[in-house]
Amino acid sequence: MHATGVEIVELETAAVLERRREIARLWPEASRDRIDDILPRHAARDGFRFLGAVDEKGTLVGFVYGYRGAAGQWWHDRVAKALGRGGTRRWLPEGHFEFTELHVDANRRREGIGGALHDAIFELVDAPTAVLSTQTDNEPAIGLYEGRGWEVIVPYLDFGSGRPFLIMGRKPRVTTP
Repeated sequence: MHATGVEIVELETAAVLERRREIARLWPEASRDRIDDILPRHAARDGFRFLGAVDEKGTLVGFVYGYRGAAGQWWHDRVAKALGRGGTRRWLPEGHFEFTELHVDANRRREGIGGALHDAIFELVDAPTAVLSTQTDNEPAIGLYEGRGWEVIVPYLDFGSGRPFLIMGRKPRVTTP
């Protein structure tokens, strides 16, 4: 798959972990310690998928990843509490996909790379629903997601950092016979 001078490729878990430093460069909000802790934990989860946008030199200029969420996981449990019982049944059914991270090199934004990564991962994922969180003031991300069928399902959630997030979901996929 190609988008604006990059190739979208799926990376296996070992390759993802080997490229942690490159990933950290694109994910400035995460400390190196957090990358070393959180990325291996996420990579071990059921249904983990990681796609990278690679330029002609083989440099990672963007990435997206996610996995199947489950009760007992930190993010899942906080979102389930905010959604309540009915919202949890609708948006966090067994097998749902947690769209965890999407980052593009600051010098390559607005070239369609983020949208290409978003769309490519959903060509690979088979899940009844998908959910994500983003900062309430991240207008570019919110615009990207809304343009691709996401809707706000929790308008405000503080995960403990003091920075407000919102939770978005994609309606369950409609299967035609």
